[in-house]
Amino acid sequence: MRDEEKIRAEGMKLVEEFSEILAKIPETEETHYVIDIKNVTRKDDRPVRKREFSQNLRRILPRQEKGYIMAEKGVK
Repeated sequence: MRDEEKIRAEGMKLVEEFSEILAKIPETEETHYVIDIKNVTRKDDRPVRKREFSQNLRRILPRQEKGYIMAEKGVK
């Protein structure tokens, strides 16, 4: 058996075993979390503008022309 076939067979075996285990779990309407969920969002205050932000941004820019940031176009 080739490596690719062996990996595929082992993967299918794992999926089948996992499916059997999931089938034994009862369905509930509740949501259960393993960890405590804490609110990690920021407070709704006015934003604080830091003066050094613009200077730090210009320092790390790849290129800048006439006040505009010049960067490479992303490819999908």
